Amino acid sequence: MTSKNNKEVLSNETAKAVKSELAKYSEIFKVRDTQKIVREVVNEVVNEALKNWLNKNMDKVLKEVIREELNKTVKKRLHKNNKV
Repeated sequence: MTSKNNKEVLSNETAKAVKSELAKYSEIFKVRDTQKIVREVVNEVVNEALKNWLNKNMDKVLKEVIREELNKTVKKRLHKNNKV
């Protein structure tokens, strides 16, 4: 899971790998219309993959995050009550 302050969908490592892979084709895609088509196709593929992943995994991720936050809250309250 990424940190709460990190709003990026991809890690820096993954983003660099994707950029590097697309750079291999940069000479082919010099024409503006072709670049637009490539962006649209990449966006469509990524959106579909992300949608599928979210539909498959979001419930597990959400349950884990909620469990972690509840555990933190309970520990804080128990610690606070033990101090009093």
